[in-house]
Amino acid sequence: MRILVATTSPNLTGTAFPIKRPILIIESTMRDAIEEIFNEMKNQGVSFNKIRPELKKIVLQNLKRRNPDKVFQKVVDISVDIITVGFDKEELFYGNIDAQKIKTTTKEYGFSAKTKTDSSDLLTVKTNRNDLAHGIKSFAEVGKDKSADELIKIKNKVVKYLRQILENIQIYIDNQEYLDSTNTP
Repeated sequence: MRILVATTSPNLTGTAFPIKRPILIIESTMRDAIEEIFNEMKNQGVSFNKIRPELKKIVLQNLKRRNPDKVFQKVVDISVDIITVGFDKEELFYGNIDAQKIKTTTKEYGFSAKTKTDSSDLLTVKTNRNDLAHGIKSFAEVGKDKSADELIKIKNKVVKYLRQILENIQIYIDNQEYLDSTNTP
């Protein structure tokens, strides 16, 4: 499994995490990356008993939000199916994602938050996105203080930061860091 960073679409295509526009990409990139972790555990047939404690908590929280009748219909092998049956990527992020939320997510899942790129522009993107979405500011107001070149620089920094986070997630998947290291066979 390889996480590739492309520049064409905000949707997951095959095994790639493509990156497009900053306002769209932060949430969709992180959502798709977390989904890929769950897909990998499912594809590897990983048992609940084998995953790291942080993930166990997430799995149980996900399961709590589900209708037991629907869960029952999807479960064949509870020790394996419990991991993905409660997962819904649409519930991961709600347009309020910035570097702090990404760092919180890295702690929750256990992958690295280390990057070489300053992440402060994610807060700017999030704040402006929320102001636009809620009608607090117009596009003219949001864009008046930044030149086109400055906006491109912000976009490039956000993309670079997200690429580094995706590389961290790829390492997490490749090294099966979703497994509990204290749980040896």
